[in-house]
Amino acid sequence: MEIDELPEFLETELTYPIDQPLVIDRIGPIEIEAPDAQETETISTIIGPVGQDTYASADELFTTIIGNVSDEYIGRKFYDDRGGTHGDEGPEPTDETDVSF
Repeated sequence: MEIDELPEFLETELTYPIDQPLVIDRIGPIEIEAPDAQETETISTIIGPVGQDTYASADELFTTIIGNVSDEYIGRKFYDDRGGTHGDEGPEPTDETDVSF
């Protein structure tokens, strides 16, 4: 299953609130594909170590799954498209002695 299919699946397949052991019993073997489609992890593998007792909603379960997937599910690590631009602001000072008023 692709990760973008997961929210609807969780909403339709389970009734909430639901205990973690029941989640693992009912949908634990489902494999979630990494974006590169070369790796998969089961829901059981992802949430098993979390130790949360109960999920109040599909959103809470989805957030737990997304927050605990392995690095293969992360895009470019440490990528930030909000990087600084120097445009009208000029170059940033390298130390306090470069500051001019």
